Amino acid sequence: MAECNLIGLTGGIGAGKSVVARVLRTKGYEVYDCDLQAKALMEGSPELREALIGYFGEGCYGVDNSLNRSYLSQKIFSSHSDRTWLNRIVHKAVKEDLNQWCREREGDLKFVESAILHTSGLDSLCSRIWLVTADEEIRFGRAMQRGGIDEENIRARIKAQENEFDSLPQSKVDVIDNSGDASLLQRIDSLLNF
Repeated sequence: MAECNLIGLTGGIGAGKSVVARVLRTKGYEVYDCDLQAKALMEGSPELREALIGYFGEGCYGVDNSLNRSYLSQKIFSSHSDRTWLNRIVHKAVKEDLNQWCREREGDLKFVESAILHTSGLDSLCSRIWLVTADEEIRFGRAMQRGGIDEENIRARIKAQENEFDSLPQSKVDVIDNSGDASLLQRIDSLLNF
């Protein structure tokens, strides 16, 4: 990978990593959003498209050629092996895309936003990792306000994400507590002025 001063931005559902990413963008920093890029790659990459159809069938894509997310979600959340297979190929594509993104931006401070920074292997590309945290009930409340996910699903996601953050290389981690006790902007500014 080309030298790109890359900082990982991660955190669980409702912690506020997307808020931190928006703040960074308003300050002029570029942030690679892994969720958005993964979706774009699954829709735009002929190789990924072919692999998805070969594994899951034609139902992966609608008549308009857009990714059929509900079909794919049903497949991967009912089978651990299917989810593992999908994650493996999508993580590889995202990592290659991120490397290309970094090559185009040598020497500049950049950020990569991902809820699964360690699982995807992207933590190894980062010089530092900013872990955005908040108290569980605050995270739960924020996730409920967003809508689209029921209470049981939110609690399950919060629980499932615990191991993700414990697995990060702790020597690289800077914690941003977004529980509301301290100024989020001040913490971001202090980390930017390292």
